[in-house]
Amino acid sequence: MNIKNISDRVIYCGVNDRTTDLFEGLWDLPAGVSYNSYVVRGSDASAIIDASDSGHAPEYLHHIEEILGGCAPDYLVINHMEPDHSGVLPMLLSRYPALKLVCNAKTVDMLKGFYGIESNVVVMAEGETLSLGDRTLQFIMTPMVHWPETMFTYLQEEGILFTGDALGCFGALNGAVIDDYMAADHYFREAYRYYGCIVAKYGTFVEKAFAKIAPLTVNYICTTHGPVWHSRREEICGQYARMARWEGNPGVVVAYGSMYGNTTAMAEEIASRLAENGVRDIVMYDLSRTPLSHVLGEVMRLKGLVMVSPTYNSEIYPPVAHLADALVARGVKNRVIGIAGSYAWGSQSVRKLVAKFEGKPVEVIAPTAEMKQAMIDSAKDAMAEMASVMAAKL
Repeated sequence: MNIKNISDRVIYCGVNDRTTDLFEGLWDLPAGVSYNSYVVRGSDASAIIDASDSGHAPEYLHHIEEILGGCAPDYLVINHMEPDHSGVLPMLLSRYPALKLVCNAKTVDMLKGFYGIESNVVVMAEGETLSLGDRTLQFIMTPMVHWPETMFTYLQEEGILFTGDALGCFGALNGAVIDDYMAADHYFREAYRYYGCIVAKYGTFVEKAFAKIAPLTVNYICTTHGPVWHSRREEICGQYARMARWEGNPGVVVAYGSMYGNTTAMAEEIASRLAENGVRDIVMYDLSRTPLSHVLGEVMRLKGLVMVSPTYNSEIYPPVAHLADALVARGVKNRVIGIAGSYAWGSQSVRKLVAKFEGKPVEVIAPTAEMKQAMIDSAKDAMAEMASVMAAKL
């Protein structure tokens, strides 16, 4: 069973989901995802911090019962109401009808709207505390990370911070729960992907949340997805802080779409010229074949982006347009963007891709590169110049 001790008084009781194909019906989960939940035992009362989805209710409820030895929990703290963390609520309340739900004011309407729950609700405000006897929970409001009701919960006596979705990542937990006891490197890459898909639009609010917790002593970070961060907690906080500011590492994502291979040839040419200019971290994605989540994750990681699109029905090739729209919707900034494209008889894709980013806080570099039908020397020259300019700006 997936039950691990964070400390003598804090026990992990989450579950792994290895069968859902698409998170939120959108984002692929090749390595699954965890729904993390924790029990805090005080001398006078116990509290569950966050819960689980409805699909894993039997396993989750068994964990709670085993941890508490058949005793009823006194409180459930709701840091985040999204159904992957609250779907089990009706089953929890059926088993433990006296359970008190601890939340903030913005959660109250959601409890009623999602589940018809209006009773046994304890509303907490910024900085207020809940005593469990010899353990104390303090509540920190962190709205829009990434829903309006999100908050953090801080266990004062042990310096354990429960952050909801913040500092989380995709990927089920493979045995161990705490980063000390696992090879955790792949979770950092999954954090780029998770942030790019779920949180990227809300970077300003992530920064505000981090400012609130800066004075606290934090020994463990307990998120709702991914490992419990202990030995590498500063590393994950640093990565999230950089992502919130859209600070990319030196390197380039080359994202392209192609019908018959001509635009692919442009993407390959650009990648070669980037490498000749000293760029070492280059990743290439055929947007017709690659799930968007992986591209968004790498765009969060790297500073440079080259988008290469054929003209299709007088428009941008749809998979390329989809990436551009996804980035604009997330408030992309601080990226160096190169644009290239091809056409058979009517040039549209390059002009319309440039227009997507007009007025946005990114740098679309000159020159763009364009070719008619198949590779020509003038297009190669423009791509070489684009690669040189981009390499100098990373």
